[in-house]
Amino acid sequence: MKGFSDIQNFLPWRVFCKLSFTFFILSVFSPIFAFDPSSLPYDGISLVPHAEVWADEEGDTNFEKMQKKEFYPLSSSSLGYSDLTHWFKIPVENKSSHSISWILEIHYSQLDKAELYLASKGDKVLFRGGDRIPFGERPIQYRFPSFPLELKAGEKDTVYLKIQTKSSVNFAAFAYKSEDFFFNISNEQILLGIYFGSLLVMALYNLFLFLSTKEKTYLAFFAYVGAGVLAQWSLQGYSFQFFWPNSIVWASHIITCFTFLVSATTADFIRLYFDAPHYYPNSNRILKGISVLSYVLVVVGYFLPFGFALALYVFLSTITLSMILFLGFQGFSRNLRPVLFFLGAWLALVTGAFVFTLRFSGIIPHTISLAYWGVEIGTATHILLLALALADRVNDLSKDLSSKVEDLNEAKHAIEQSELRFRNLFEGAEELLLTLDQEGNIKDANRTLSRLTGYKPAEVEGKNFLDLIYTLDTQEGSIVLLLAKEKLEEHLRTRKTVEFHSEFKQKYVMEPKPVKIRLQSFESEAGRKVLGKVSEISEDILSRFLISESMHFTVNNYLRNADILSRQLTSNLSQFAGSEVITAIRTCLREVLINAIEHGNLGISFDEKTDAMKSGNYMEFIQKRQREAFYGARNVKVAYSLNSKRIGFEIEDEGDGFDFKKMLNLDGEKLNEESYTHGRGIMMTRKVFDVVKFNEKGNKVLLIKYLQKPLKYKREPSSLDID
Repeated sequence: MKGFSDIQNFLPWRVFCKLSFTFFILSVFSPIFAFDPSSLPYDGISLVPHAEVWADEEGDTNFEKMQKKEFYPLSSSSLGYSDLTHWFKIPVENKSSHSISWILEIHYSQLDKAELYLASKGDKVLFRGGDRIPFGERPIQYRFPSFPLELKAGEKDTVYLKIQTKSSVNFAAFAYKSEDFFFNISNEQILLGIYFGSLLVMALYNLFLFLSTKEKTYLAFFAYVGAGVLAQWSLQGYSFQFFWPNSIVWASHIITCFTFLVSATTADFIRLYFDAPHYYPNSNRILKGISVLSYVLVVVGYFLPFGFALALYVFLSTITLSMILFLGFQGFSRNLRPVLFFLGAWLALVTGAFVFTLRFSGIIPHTISLAYWGVEIGTATHILLLALALADRVNDLSKDLSSKVEDLNEAKHAIEQSELRFRNLFEGAEELLLTLDQEGNIKDANRTLSRLTGYKPAEVEGKNFLDLIYTLDTQEGSIVLLLAKEKLEEHLRTRKTVEFHSEFKQKYVMEPKPVKIRLQSFESEAGRKVLGKVSEISEDILSRFLISESMHFTVNNYLRNADILSRQLTSNLSQFAGSEVITAIRTCLREVLINAIEHGNLGISFDEKTDAMKSGNYMEFIQKRQREAFYGARNVKVAYSLNSKRIGFEIEDEGDGFDFKKMLNLDGEKLNEESYTHGRGIMMTRKVFDVVKFNEKGNKVLLIKYLQKPLKYKREPSSLDID
């Protein structure tokens, strides 16, 4: 205890304690002097120093009993939140020699009910105000409860104000001479009109910017400013005065909804301004949670007690302000100037609110204009700086966008140059180049198409690739077409490069054009496409000096080998026979080789092939037989001999043979009537070759064509013929 006694004996400490106690006694028990309305300045005075208060805990004390109660001097205009009825006592005395008309104004629009009494008038309620009283009952049609009073020369009286409210009990009472009061109101209306008009113009301007640019930050700023204007209209009493003067319940609750709307739009604006979803995902989740909760409270808040709703709003605002500071300082690393504007805007708003609080508490005289208009000045500066921050941010985005547009233009130019080079290479290529879509339709072709087939590129664009394949009778029955279709489908399915030999149609020459085809996929802006490279099968130069030759071959059961071998074995005929003879021999040789594979080695009967062709699964049926060990191991043997007088082939399969006599007696007209797409090979072979001789078993055939004899086979008319 020695330390505590030393402190008690310390002289400065003793002086401080005595002064504090004296100040407390004076503030509580010092008498309240009546104020003289005749000496009121033009900008009025606060009545807090001249007023006393008593709280009616019972709530139903009558006027006479109330006058006998002990009142206490007011130390502040704000008494916090309380459900008690408060009586305020203000003694007045007119020390002048003439009557004085003056106005008592309560500069707080959120009071539920305020009733004014005069001691000289007894318990008669002279005037009423507050948002629980219809606006039309106010003696002065003004946003704040204001009561006109008159005091004769030398007269003394006492004003009693009975205040009941569920919001904060604020006795922000001021006294003005009547003429000064209305003059100040007139000036105030002009200034507030400019203030609110500027905010609305700013809000609408950003709405128009959003409609023209679709930038969501502009919409969020419009919503934020709009919500702030609605909240200020309600806080300052304009909503009750002009929008719902008779809706007393609505007027007392709607301010809660508007404050939560401000909270929601603030969180949304901050989130979008800093692009929090992209740069600050955790902060974005917090702000989004505040926004969603606030939007819910916009509706639910109407039914909440005012004190509880205010506590929620303060809690949400504290978190939001913390996020503003956090994101603001984080933003320094990205761009300095917009963030400075942004933080300066919130500093201006907080400063304005702080100055207003000091004035409202009586610490700063209300006669100081900066203090009186603290909220308005702070808010206007806040909105202006936010607009500058938003404009600066959008300007930076515009510069960034311009830079990206330049990059895109350069990339576009490079692509155009690349496409131009590709087009030059495409058109200048010696081989035929085709581009196909994923359905096999031709999208483009180079000029080589005209040289190779006689068709112009525009004539084949949009057609299917298979339409270029030469077919002898019908497309379904052509092995060449089936092989080409199989290769195209294989490439489209696997996207692997495929190569094969085929024959193209020619526009003016009704003969096939032997070609080599390569299909490969590539990516383009329009998606995946197929590049087809088509080249002529080059002639062997040594064939020009050929006198005679003979060869023997053994081939397996792949149908494409029939096409390859028939081309190879007729490739040296050009110096001994014309193109019509060569084409006929090649076609017949291919048909006989196919018969040896299908009907011989694979054991497929005429009827089985007919059914498979009709059902559309011919190739699957062939492949199934090829995979069977019994059939797949068989081969076809081919002996070939050529000289200047004749060409001969001996073809033998390892099958069981077939009834060639029946096939030789087939009726061509019957085949046409029953729409058979096969069976014509032997008939055509007999007309092309001069010798067609089978062995007894029917698995070996000898074919001889004397090159000096004309063809007995005449090509059937085609729809491709020209007159």
